[in-house]
Amino acid sequence: MTTIRKPAPRLPQPASRYWKGKAPKGVAEVQSDSDYEGEEEQPIIRDGDIPVSGDHDITDEDEGELALHGTVAKSVKAMNVTLRDVNISKEGKVIVGGREESGRTEHEEDEEEEEEEEEATGIKKEEEETYGQSSEYESESEEEEKPKLQFRPVFVPKRARVTILEKEAVALDSEEAFKRKEMEAEERRKQSHDMVAESIKRELAEKEKEDNIPDVDDTDGLEPEVEFEAWRLRELGRIKKEKEEEILREQEREEIERRRAMPEEQRLKEDLERAKKSREEKPKGQQKFLQKYWHKGAFHQDDAILKKHDYTQATESTMDVTLLPQVMQVKNFGKRSRTKYTHLLDQDTTVGSGGFGGTAPVRNGGNSLDGGGCFLCGGPHMKKGWNQIGPCAETRTVKVAVIGSGLTGLTTAYLLRRALDDPNTEFDVHLYEKEATIGMDAFSISLPVSEEQWRIDVPMRSFHAGYYPQLIAFYRSLGVTFRSMAYSYSFSTLTKSTSRGRHDIMATTIYNGSSGFAGVSMPSYLRRLHSSSKNHDFVISILRRAWIYWFFTTSSLVLLFCYLRTLVYAMPAFRPSSWKHMTLEAWCDDTVPTNVVLRYLGFDAAWTRYIRTTLLPLFSAICTAPKDDILLHPVEEILDYIWLTFASHHLVVTNGVQNVVSKLILNAGHIHLSSQITAVHSDPGDRQLVSISYSRPDGLHTDSGFHHVVFAVEAHRAIPLLSSYVMSLSQDATFHKLEIEKQMECLSTFKYRTSIVLNHTDRSLLPEDERDIRDLNFVDADAISNMMSLRVSPSFTMATHVITPPEGYPGLLKPVYQTTNPIMLPRMDCLLSHAKLERAVLTLEAKEALRRLYCQRAGRWWNDMYSNDSKLGCLQGAGKLIGGEEAGIWICGSYAYPGIPLLEGCVVSARSVVEEGIFRCEGVNALEAAW
Repeated sequence: MTTIRKPAPRLPQPASRYWKGKAPKGVAEVQSDSDYEGEEEQPIIRDGDIPVSGDHDITDEDEGELALHGTVAKSVKAMNVTLRDVNISKEGKVIVGGREESGRTEHEEDEEEEEEEEEATGIKKEEEETYGQSSEYESESEEEEKPKLQFRPVFVPKRARVTILEKEAVALDSEEAFKRKEMEAEERRKQSHDMVAESIKRELAEKEKEDNIPDVDDTDGLEPEVEFEAWRLRELGRIKKEKEEEILREQEREEIERRRAMPEEQRLKEDLERAKKSREEKPKGQQKFLQKYWHKGAFHQDDAILKKHDYTQATESTMDVTLLPQVMQVKNFGKRSRTKYTHLLDQDTTVGSGGFGGTAPVRNGGNSLDGGGCFLCGGPHMKKGWNQIGPCAETRTVKVAVIGSGLTGLTTAYLLRRALDDPNTEFDVHLYEKEATIGMDAFSISLPVSEEQWRIDVPMRSFHAGYYPQLIAFYRSLGVTFRSMAYSYSFSTLTKSTSRGRHDIMATTIYNGSSGFAGVSMPSYLRRLHSSSKNHDFVISILRRAWIYWFFTTSSLVLLFCYLRTLVYAMPAFRPSSWKHMTLEAWCDDTVPTNVVLRYLGFDAAWTRYIRTTLLPLFSAICTAPKDDILLHPVEEILDYIWLTFASHHLVVTNGVQNVVSKLILNAGHIHLSSQITAVHSDPGDRQLVSISYSRPDGLHTDSGFHHVVFAVEAHRAIPLLSSYVMSLSQDATFHKLEIEKQMECLSTFKYRTSIVLNHTDRSLLPEDERDIRDLNFVDADAISNMMSLRVSPSFTMATHVITPPEGYPGLLKPVYQTTNPIMLPRMDCLLSHAKLERAVLTLEAKEALRRLYCQRAGRWWNDMYSNDSKLGCLQGAGKLIGGEEAGIWICGSYAYPGIPLLEGCVVSARSVVEEGIFRCEGVNALEAAW
């Protein structure tokens, strides 16, 4: 016999809530204990009970029909839900179906109370079941004894515990509660209606918006020009922003490199000056009398509010001490730590018995037994004159602006910062440069050689010992060393080769240097004729060789004769006075040989040819100007150059110009790089001073309070700045304005020419034959001025310098050349750097105007003009030299000195402006000579 295993009892599940007309969910699955015993327990049906099977929904009609017939359907595993009329009497007894219930527990009573509360609200609860069993009574008749029921304990929360009084109150307010619920229901219906209406309106609005605005914004291509312009502006803005950021990064890098290259003393000095300037720029308030000082704190100084806060303001607790009696106007009045004096303004410090500035012995604070003295140092000066003499004298600061950081500007700033004989005067120098680096070394380049850098100066920085005495002396005072260079020259012509279809450079004259002692060499085209004569007969070969040597010897003798004749004319003792106002072209015509014998021998044509092919290209390269300008150049300056450079060598700075710059900036004051001067105008605070406005990558800046302004830039660049200064002057400064206008008129006479300097490795810019190449190679191109490959006017002389490489330069690398004013460009793959420079060109008009900036006194008849004494012109200072009260305006540069505008004029004009101009106006002198 097979025994059926009884299933494991299930965990009790909470009964679902009862709803009217619907059986609880899952009632059909609930089994009683009899199921586990294999027996079916038949439910007891009482009057008023309605059997429910499964999830069957019972409507009101079904309920009425069942009650009418009195029949109940039986179902296996069904649960009967008894709906009874339950009431509670006034005595607190439970009446179910008209009968009084007994044996109820407290939990049962609580449940009955909950059922009563649900009836008051129109909701009936189902009777609780205990462990899946029915809570019905199982008696068959009223007389039978009711079994004792077991109830499951149910916890009733506090909010669900209703007392009898509360129930009575609910019963009394049932009508009001019903009305309130109806009103709430009406309000909810209205809110629901409004929400639906709002939702419909929103949907209609969204639909209308979708109809008006398309899904895809397809407006591209409607106005191509406008759209391209907008894109171009955006792209330019982006490029500008990136460029500015790159410039800022480069400036930061250069600043770091500059400070790293500084000596420790200079770096410390610059830091102290920056800290001093930062302290001066901070706002300082005025404290009240005996106001207590409050420290601003050591922490949280990054807060912008704290930075803007004025810590000198009086607090609420600060009282006005001046309102108190005189005896109480001291700190800590009435305390043991009180002070006797507030200050010494109300004390007599001139007592002769000693103490404050008296005549007591030194040990008592004085300096002697008689006479007055300073109460600070015991010196022989009183308080009213304390800014005149003594170590405690007031320091007077003279502020000077130097525009331009070439050799002129650096020399001016350096000389202004020297030690003076007046310890109470200090010069505050500000140097302005538009480039990101110092102007003197702005275009130089560096090439890597092993582990070091090969510095190549741009332009070429060589100078003759005879023509640059002041420059050499200045360099020696700085500790700069040089080396001697005996440059050799080659003069060539640029011709067009018909066979190869390109341009050939053919040397015509070769000068071997060493002041002429090395002689000259035969050009390659004569050598080719000499070698080609070997292919002919012996007699023809001998005749051709004889003609070649005779031609070369004769040409060399003619060249020597012309040079000696030029040298004689260059001697100051043999110059007629008319040559002082003569151009080179007029001088050439004036000095053509007129002797019958010389003209018969052809020396007149040889002289003209010498001027055109040798002298003119040479000075075109020296002045970096076209030959047309050299023909109009005053001849006196050219003759002076020839005379002073005779039998002298070229000199070159050992470590390049960078070595000179590093020594000059050590004592140059404040250097403002990347600062483009926009205007010079009168200082709003003091009309006798000058303010300078300049633009930097971070914006526009203005520096004020300058007593002197030195223009160390090109003449045509100083004119617009002076014009802006004249417009800012007041009507009272009539004389000062007139002097500035005269300076502008004088500067307008100086002419400038732009020259191009290339560093490259292209061999094609040198003479075709290797034997014709010298240190300096001059190429003339007058004969083919219509060539398409020319890059400057053919009137220029193209000068190519073969740069001597340093030690350790690899022999496998190509040599480096520097070409000035190229009439033909090198290959782009050979180009290393390029630069555009401006050089002043002297004319007779500029020479006459120069006398108002720099005067040369008349000297002995045998001396050249540079050996005579000189002084500043009448326009220097713009009236400051004759007692003007306005700021001094000074002009210096290579053009502001007699002679060819070269480096010599830079240092001499700068020294004259400093010593004879600014120092003289301020009444000071240097302790020692500059050089």
